[in-house]
Amino acid sequence: MHRVLILLAVFCLAACSGLPFNAVAPKVRVAEVNIKSLGFFEQRFDVGLRIINPNDFDLTIEALDFELEVNGRPFAAGLSQASTRVAAVSTTLLRIDAITQSKDLIRQFETLSPESLKAGVPYRIHGRLRTDRSPGWLPFDHAGVYGAEEKKPKGRAI
Repeated sequence: MHRVLILLAVFCLAACSGLPFNAVAPKVRVAEVNIKSLGFFEQRFDVGLRIINPNDFDLTIEALDFELEVNGRPFAAGLSQASTRVAAVSTTLLRIDAITQSKDLIRQFETLSPESLKAGVPYRIHGRLRTDRSPGWLPFDHAGVYGAEEKKPKGRAI
C-alpha cells in the first residue's frame, strides 16, 4: 500500500509539471522593434521576439503575452494566439503587435538624455507563454542593454 501511494504521488507530480521531465522552458528575447503606426492616444509597434527552444524536441507556441520595459518604465505590451512551431534546439522569430500609450512614450522621452543613450538603454521583457507540451502558462523574463557604445581599450595596438 505504501508503494502504491508513493507511485501515485510521483505520477501526480509529473502530471503537474509544465514540460516533460528534464525539459527546459523556452527563452524569449527582443530581436527588433519597428514603428507600425503613431496615433494621438496610442502607438503600435511590430515587435520581433526571438523564441529559443533549447530542448531536443519540437515545441509549438500556442499563446504568448508580454510587457516590454525600457529604462525601468513600461513601454509596450502585446499578446498573440498565433501558433508558431520552434524546432528542437533551434530559434524562430515571432512577430507580435505591441501597443503603448502616449503618456508612457512621453515619459520615456523625458528620461532619456544623450549621456544615457551613450551608456545604453536598459530594457526588460517579461511575460508568459503556453506551449503544446505544457498544460499551463510558463513565465519568462529577460533583461539587457540596447545601444551601449563599445568601449575601446586605451593604448596602441601592436
